[in-house]
Amino acid sequence: MFAEIALWIVAVISAAGPVPERMDLTSGYYLLAKPADFDPTVRYPLIVCLHGTETRGQDILEFWLSLEAELPFILVAPQGIAQGWRDADLAFLEEFRSHISQTLRFDTHRVLLTGHSAGGAMAFHLFYAENFEASAVAVTANYVPPTVKHSMVQKRKDTPLFYAVGEADLNRPRMRKGLYLLRGAGVNVAVKRPPIGHVLSPEIGQAALGWFEGVCRKQVASELKAADVATDKLPHLGAAAAQMEHLLRNQKGHFPDQIAMAADLLHRLQQPGRRAFAQAEQAMQNDEPMEARRLLLETERRYHGSSLETEATARREEVDRLPQVAQTLASQRAIRREKEAEVLYEASLEALSQSNLTSAARYCRSLLDLYPDSRSAPDARHLLNEIKTATGTQQP
Repeated sequence: MFAEIALWIVAVISAAGPVPERMDLTSGYYLLAKPADFDPTVRYPLIVCLHGTETRGQDILEFWLSLEAELPFILVAPQGIAQGWRDADLAFLEEFRSHISQTLRFDTHRVLLTGHSAGGAMAFHLFYAENFEASAVAVTANYVPPTVKHSMVQKRKDTPLFYAVGEADLNRPRMRKGLYLLRGAGVNVAVKRPPIGHVLSPEIGQAALGWFEGVCRKQVASELKAADVATDKLPHLGAAAAQMEHLLRNQKGHFPDQIAMAADLLHRLQQPGRRAFAQAEQAMQNDEPMEARRLLLETERRYHGSSLETEATARREEVDRLPQVAQTLASQRAIRREKEAEVLYEASLEALSQSNLTSAARYCRSLLDLYPDSRSAPDARHLLNEIKTATGTQQP
């Protein structure tokens, strides 16, 4: 049965599709498949698939590649040391996890950890007992291993789970116990009980993939909703605009309709900033460069983290280089420094009035270090000498 499935999958993949790469590590290897039109600048969703006892990494990778997907995915399939998975594989899987996180560019908010048979049991263990980073888990034809405890599941109960075991599967009785544990800990479990035995089913695989694409859609939908709300809240425009720009930069890894929504939301989010730009340009034409600077500086702050901040900063720096603006800013800085120096001197006098000579001296030294050319500096220097004389020391 498994040999027939493997031969069919190989035929499908050889006809068209990405060619998996073998990635050798110190303690093992994994297979990597990228989208056909892979763009290294895009953060695609990632599927980590674990083989079963009667399959290998190549089989499970090609199985997932054979499914019909709306989204492009990066797929990785680690190869166990022997048949199935065991404790001896954990060191390799940790190395594998570290390697993909450092070398692969993928969307960390859209990661599926999936496994079939023994791979499903290991997926449960990796996610709940080893804290493997994933945003969804899909397991088939397996059971929850005894290493997974209620407290572990409860800590990660918000991560959605797809769980499928056939009605004639040898693991079906143990599935009930696992479901009791998972649901008792508050996990949202999507359950499938197809009329099949312990087999790698394309129909169930397709259902799992469709389910994960739904999870991906929901994740992005929440980001779009947050951005939509932010269009009416000026202080939050920058973060929302940056998130929409992130989606648009990675549009090849998302649903087209959601990308269209992101583009529309970004346009709406940027409208107040574009109006401020127009007002700043009008102020420049009216020979009011300081007003233009104020508008641009406000835009920088409002759109912090987004491209509009960068644009506003560049324009404001152009304005700052104008001779009359540079002179005004220098005058403002000088006034501000004088006021800050006066505050320190007043603080030293207040400390002196309370007979706290140590604090008074510290304020004087701070003033002289920071504002040696200020009008308050001579008074601070005189007061510091008086304190030294009164205490008979050089460092009161």
